Amino acid sequence: MAKNRVFISYDYDRDKASKDRLLGWDAGKEIDFSSYDQSIEVAVDSDNAAAIKQVLSARIGDSSHFLCIVGRESYRSGWVEWETRKAVELKKKLVAVRTDSINNPPRALQSAGASWSMMFNFDSIKKALADV
Repeated sequence: MAKNRVFISYDYDRDKASKDRLLGWDAGKEIDFSSYDQSIEVAVDSDNAAAIKQVLSARIGDSSHFLCIVGRESYRSGWVEWETRKAVELKKKLVAVRTDSINNPPRALQSAGASWSMMFNFDSIKKALADV
């Protein structure tokens, strides 16, 4: 059976540890994860964002699934919002997981019909990816 190719969207400056924990749980490499692993210092709506958007679009486009890690401040991230809208535009299978049950999702994710992992652990995330 082919592995899911999953693009992980997350707030690099605040949720990198959660993304790293997820990758650590996948020690057997059951899932083909990718992400943009650097802090983005330009605003999503700036003229200087085009090259980054091109790279992100390609990575999201190459994936079968889009996983949004919803941390405490993710709803404020213009980049997480943009990545989510791009995944919807590209008709990716959407999955989301909160690192804490009180975290608010980005606006674009709220009405996108994402499948939600009920807990931030590997089994729950795998199930959500399989069920979407």
